[in-house]
Amino acid sequence: IFCAGRVSNEDINRVAKATGALLQTTVNNVSPSVLGTCGRFEERQIGAERYNLFEECPSTKSATIILRGGAEQFIKEAERSLNDAIMIVRRCFKTNTVVAGGGATEMELSKGLKKHAVGIAGKEQLVMNM
Repeated sequence: IFCAGRVSNEDINRVAKATGALLQTTVNNVSPSVLGTCGRFEERQIGAERYNLFEECPSTKSATIILRGGAEQFIKEAERSLNDAIMIVRRCFKTNTVVAGGGATEMELSKGLKKHAVGIAGKEQLVMNM
């Protein structure tokens, strides 16, 4: 049994969901049916912060990523970039489709045109290779 104080609602809901626990507002009527489980619990200090790690949870569908580094603005930018990447992967799994970005479509078109231009003689080939 683990007891922690001053845990945010968001964090306590995530732990309950991952461990299969039911939230209780009192210690009355606590029974095995409302308790959650995890294969391993560890309190670990990373830098100046202490973290409670719940591993091998039966109902988990999530993970926690800890971003650390220099200036706060760089951490915020890394967080935004990571969120964008996660949302892109999530959308790919949900829709089974991918929309090329970052110039990928243009690069593929250029590659195809250059390949096609090899079979064309004269100045027309030069124009296609520009």
